[in-house]
Amino acid sequence: MLVYRTCKQKKQRLRNAQNIFTEILEIQKRRELFQRGANEMMRRYENGYLTKKQLDSTLHVWYITESGLREQVTKIYDVAYEQKCFDEELNESRRTQKGDAP
Repeated sequence: MLVYRTCKQKKQRLRNAQNIFTEILEIQKRRELFQRGANEMMRRYENGYLTKKQLDSTLHVWYITESGLREQVTKIYDVAYEQKCFDEELNESRRTQKGDAP
């Protein structure tokens, strides 16, 4: 019974870690998209398609959005570390489950 409970707990921890990693990846993907948009706006400004005021306005929105996303993902990373999602034992379980372990 103890082995079953331990196995079940590991599976639950693994599932929880996978959900956390998925959430981190989704936020990081959004950050990357916003960064690409900001880079494009800077390129347009450099090529004379935007005024300085338009660029500043756009980058202000980007900055607020980026700061919020960075804060959000940092909190999720903190939870992941607290729950030991980056522990080698949990990662080994994940690789074994996927068939990636040697």
